[in-house]
Amino acid sequence: MLSIFGAERDKQRVLAASQTLYDFVYIYVSSTNTIFRILNQHLGTSFPIIIVKENLSIKENLQLLISTLKEMQAVVEMKDKDVQQSISHRLYAKIAGPITSVQEKITVVKDLYENYKGVLGSISGPIAAVLLKHSNLPEIVESAIHRLLTSPALSLQVADLLMGHNEIAKIFPTVTESSPSGSRIQEARPRSPSTAFSFSSFLQAVLWGQASTKPLKIAADYLEEAVRVLRPSCESFQCIVKLAEVYISLITDKLQ
Repeated sequence: MLSIFGAERDKQRVLAASQTLYDFVYIYVSSTNTIFRILNQHLGTSFPIIIVKENLSIKENLQLLISTLKEMQAVVEMKDKDVQQSISHRLYAKIAGPITSVQEKITVVKDLYENYKGVLGSISGPIAAVLLKHSNLPEIVESAIHRLLTSPALSLQVADLLMGHNEIAKIFPTVTESSPSGSRIQEARPRSPSTAFSFSSFLQAVLWGQASTKPLKIAADYLEEAVRVLRPSCESFQCIVKLAEVYISLITDKLQ
C-alpha cells in the first residue's frame, strides 16, 4: 500500500515539474519578446518576435534563445557606450546600479529627462540599453544551462512536458520489465544529449545501466533538479524585463 502511495506521489512530482519546466521555456521566450518590442520601438532595432519550438528539446530552445540574446547584447553594448559618454558618471551609475524603490526610479528618469533629453533624444531606448547591458541576459540563461549540462531533463522535447496521468501510466510500463531483483530498463541506449527526447527515451536515459523499482522517483528527481537550477535564472530574467517596463512606463506616463 505504501508503495502505491509513493508511486502516486512521484507521479504528481513528475507532472508538476514537467509543467513548471514547460512554463519556464515560455516565460524565457515571452520575456525576450517583451525586450525586443521595447528595443524595436524605442531604439529603432528590428529584432524578430521568437516562438517556442515544441518539437525541439528544452536545451535546444534555450540555445536558440541565447544566440538571439547575444545579438541583442551586442547592440545594447554599443548603445551603452554612447550613453556612458553622453551623461554624467553619477547618473550613469544610478541607471546601471541596483534601484529598489519606485521613487528612486522616478528621480533617475526626471534627472535624465530634464538634463539630457536633447542629447539623447528619446530617453526610453538609452535607459533600456544600459539596463540590459549590465544585466547580461545571455549569461543568465547560459550559466543555468551549463549547470545542467549532463542532465537528461534538458533533452526532453518541450511538447512532451505537458502530460496527464494517462500518458504517464502508458509510458512507465513500457520502459521497464519485471525481474526477480526488481524493475530493469530495457536494453536500448539513450540517444545523443543534443537530440530531443520523448518522455520514454528520457526514462531510458536516466535509468540506463541501473536496476530500479522506482523509475518515477528517479525521473522526478531529475526533473525537479532542472526546476531548481532554472528557477532563479527565470525569475531574474523576469525581474530585469519588469524593471525595463517600469522605466518605460514612468517615462511615457509621467514625463512625455
